[in-house]
Formats: sequence, structure tokens, C-alpha cells
Amino acid sequence: MEQKRRSPLLLMALTILIDFTGFGLIIPLLPFWAEHLGANPLGVGAIVTAYALAQFIFTPVLGGLSDRYGRRPVIVISLLIETLSLALTALSGSLIMLLFARFIGGLGASNIGSAQAVVSDVTPAKDRAKGMGLIGASIGVGFVLGPALGGILSPIGSTIPFWAAAAIALVNALLVFCFLPETRTRKVLYAQSAKQKSESMNRFSVLWSGWQRALNAPIVLRLVIVNLLFTIAFTSMETIFPLFSQQKFGWNSVQNAYLFTYVGFIVVLMQGGLVGRLVKRWNEQKLMLAGLFLLTIGLVTLAFSNQLALVLISVGLLSIGDGAISPTISTLLSFTSPIETQGEMLGLAQGVAGLGRVIGPMIAGSIDALSSPGIPLLLGGLITLLAAMVVLPILTKIHRPEEKPELRVAENAASR
Repeated sequence: MEQKRRSPLLLMALTILIDFTGFGLIIPLLPFWAEHLGANPLGVGAIVTAYALAQFIFTPVLGGLSDRYGRRPVIVISLLIETLSLALTALSGSLIMLLFARFIGGLGASNIGSAQAVVSDVTPAKDRAKGMGLIGASIGVGFVLGPALGGILSPIGSTIPFWAAAAIALVNALLVFCFLPETRTRKVLYAQSAKQKSESMNRFSVLWSGWQRALNAPIVLRLVIVNLLFTIAFTSMETIFPLFSQQKFGWNSVQNAYLFTYVGFIVVLMQGGLVGRLVKRWNEQKLMLAGLFLLTIGLVTLAFSNQLALVLISVGLLSIGDGAISPTISTLLSFTSPIETQGEMLGLAQGVAGLGRVIGPMIAGSIDALSSPGIPLLLGGLITLLAAMVVLPILTKIHRPEEKPELRVAENAASR
């Protein structure tokens, strides 16, 4: 009876909050640790790319494994891999070892698709965007708490933040192991296992099956492409805005930190509370489309902003757009993916988003080198508008499934 009272959604949100607090703890300090080991700017970029590349490769893999063997074991193992990666980061005595440690870290951090699949498992369709928003808000709060904690710990010793992050990841793994109930029912797992056998899937199929399924499902493929385009546009803004604000207003890191705190506050407010209400008033499709248009307007007006008030309005619009898009894309993917492959499809979308977080800064930096910081913002607006055009033809084809996922968790608890 105790497991039935426990909320997998709240536990998953807490897990993600702890996970991204540990991640955010080391991110501002990692470039300095890499430089200590002899890295030049190219080497620092390679470390970031190695992490993102691992996420791109392994997020759909872990999502697929969670479909086959259950969410809980995959999340626990991924957190243990994160723990190992952070320990190796602290112990790194060379740039090669640090590069390896961060690649392993990207593998361990590829559990976001599995976490979103937990939300899909335990929320009814009408409340799923609210659940996905809660996960997004947990990520945002983790990114606020983590760097603050890193700033407190870094004066104690250069490796202390990495060891602290490793301890946080280990505690998180224990938390999931002890308290998170398995949200995949035995019945669904059995059906998935039988399907694998009937298809004679080999042990390497998990590396490409997600892409194969997406290519065979046009609606899913379009949603994945939208996630990629939206991520490229938003990360381009994050990369180029400090240069833009310095050129326009003479801002330094302090003013930019305040501005990005403002962005984070709006995104967390949207995902943590407003998305669920807005979805009930409209629906997921309309909210995602509105988010894409708000992000487009925000990026374009920001490019022409010459006054602080206009900057705050523009950034507010694009932040509202970002807060609306992320949870609704994940929700619509859960609606359009078969129940036995939701972890894989959500993982694929998150892996592609990881690729976007590499491509976006590269595009913004390259264009800025040839022009001015306002041009990448305009291009980001065009990319977001393209994303809206990609998704518009399929929105009427997506419907909420008539299901009650909360019953699957109760059935699973009763079957054990």
C-alpha cells in the first residue's frame, strides 16, 4: 500500500532536480579545470563536444533500454555512471583522461528520456504537459542551485566541487533505487520482450532502432526535427547574447548574469505552473505553436533592441516561448509514440536536442565572426519560424490518447 501512495512524478522531479544541481555545480568550473590540465580554447570546446556527443548517441539508447527492462534500473545505472564520471573528472591528471571522463558523463546524463517516460507512464493524457513541465522546472531550478553551490565549494579546493557532485549523484542513485517504484508494468514489459523476439533483434539494434522508428513515423519525425530547430535557435541566443549586450550597452558578466536569471525565472514559472493551466484552456498543439511564434518574435525584436525596456520585453517573450515549447513537444511525442517505445522516442528527441546544443553555439559564433551579434538572433528567429512551418501541417493529426496511465502504476505495484 505504501508504494501506491508514493508519487512517482514528484520523486522523478526530485531526482532530476538533484541530478541537474550536481551537473550545474561543475559546469562553470570545468573550463578552468581543463585549462589547469593544459587545454587551450579548442581543447575546452572538445570536452564540451564529447559530453554532448555522448548524449546524442546514448539518450535514445537508454530510453529504448528503459522500454525493454524498466525505467528504474536504467535510471539507477545511469546515475552510477555519472558518479564514476565525476570521480574520474576529479582524478584526471591529463586532458585525455578528462575527455574520457566527460564522454562517460554524457552517457550517464542520457537518462532524461527515461525520466520523461516515467512522466508519460504515470500521468493521464490531459495532465501530461503539466508533468513534463514539472520536469523542465526541476532542470531550471537545478541550474540555479548548482552553480551557486559550486561557487561556495570551489575556494575550498579545485577538485572539491567534482567530488561533491559525485556524492550527489551517488545519493541520487540510492534515492531512486530505494524509493522510485517501477512505472513500466510487467504486462507491457512482457509484450515488449515478445516483440523483440518476434523481430529477431540483435544486441546492436538498440543503437539504430529509434531512428528507424522515427523515419517510419512522419509525425514523430517532424516533432523531433522541431525539437532540434528550436534548440539550435535558443542556444544560439544564449551563446551570442553576452556579446550582443556588450556591444549595445557595454554590459559585463554581472549584468548578463542578472539577465539570464530573469530568463530562468520565467522559464521555471512557465514550466512549473502555467503550462498545465494553459493546456487546459487551449491544448498542447496550440500552446506549442504559440510558443514557437513567441520565440520567433522575441528573437527578432531582440536583434533590433536599443533600449533596456525593449530588451526585457523581447527576452521575456522568448523565455515564455521556451517555457511553452519544451514540455509540449515531449507531451505530443508521448501521444504519438506507441506505449512500448515511448522511452526510446523521448530519448531520441532529447538526444537530438543535445546535438542542437552543439550546433547552435557553433552557428552563432561563426556568423558573429563574419557580421554582428544581431544577425545570429535574426537567424534564430527564422529557424524558429521554420520549426513552426514544419510542425503546422501535422498538428490536427495529433490527439490525446484515451488512457489512464495511473492505473498501470497501480497494476504494476500489485503484480510485484
